[in-house]
Amino acid sequence: MADQAGYDAALKFDGEEYAGRKLNVSKANSDGGKGKGKDGKGKGKGKDKGKGKSKGKGKAPGEKPAGCTSVVVKGLAYEVTKEDLQKCFQKCGDGPTNVNLLTDRETGQSRGMAFVDFDDGKAVDEAMKLTETELKGRSFYMDYAKPREW
Repeated sequence: MADQAGYDAALKFDGEEYAGRKLNVSKANSDGGKGKGKDGKGKGKGKDKGKGKSKGKGKAPGEKPAGCTSVVVKGLAYEVTKEDLQKCFQKCGDGPTNVNLLTDRETGQSRGMAFVDFDDGKAVDEAMKLTETELKGRSFYMDYAKPREW
């Protein structure tokens, strides 16, 4: 422990409210936060686990759905605007028909993700070639937008 006085001072905040949330302050375990099980070995992968294709959040696009006319743009810099995306995708077919930049409900701040709609599938294919393009200092990646099921 670095400083007993600091530790004691931090513990006084346990259960207090801060910014509308209850604080939970306690002494960290001495295992270094590895999260291993009670035998110290952890879960491990076991036989034949962790092999093959996964359905995790990889950056490679999935399979294009039939009739797809939209893409999801992820990993955007928070400074990117709708106008920046319109300009970035303007040469894909006739350009985007709609750009929906997702924002936080409370702050209005960008969430770094957008849906971009196009007239046809050819424009979507052209847009997908722009994945890993740098915009405002950060490379974004894309996937096909799955059609909503109402």
